[in-house]
Amino acid sequence: KAKVTEEGVEFVSILDGSKHFMSPEDSMRIQSDIGADIIFALDEFTSPHAEKAQIKATIERTHRWADRCLKAFKGSPLYDNNKGDLLNSKQALFGIVQGGRHEDLRKQSAKNIGEMDFHGFGIGGTFVKEDMATAVRWVNEILPEVKPRHLLGVGEPIDLFLGVENGCDTFDCVAVTRMSR
Repeated sequence: KAKVTEEGVEFVSILDGSKHFMSPEDSMRIQSDIGADIIFALDEFTSPHAEKAQIKATIERTHRWADRCLKAFKGSPLYDNNKGDLLNSKQALFGIVQGGRHEDLRKQSAKNIGEMDFHGFGIGGTFVKEDMATAVRWVNEILPEVKPRHLLGVGEPIDLFLGVENGCDTFDCVAVTRMSR
């Protein structure tokens, strides 16, 4: 089981049971080193059914981690502070919006993350199917329209249509891989 602290996440390898720790800074370095096209800021999320106070605490940590991720990303030797972008221009950093099923938390998260200097934004959180389109709309009404918005972890055809209708540009999902196995 993962243990989340202000410093990062401790988890156990599914391969050999060894313990590992990842900070927001580690996450930036690893994603950059593997050549990810889109690097996502490390975030914390919880069940959409969790108590509102717990969800609020996780989005507040996600915002603090987002700031640390931006600093680490901009501290990279590949980052050109004069141009405000990576020299190789093959990697972009996206901040992640959370907030569960709570409109006020989702909007506050979108406002906070949307004001940060990210290339784009991920919309995260485990969605209850009936709430997904509404929650995505709440967020995309606030996030800057000039930057891409990526809906995390959805893959059923209806999800893609609802995402596009509510302002998302790109998507990802492990469903295809799971079904293929």
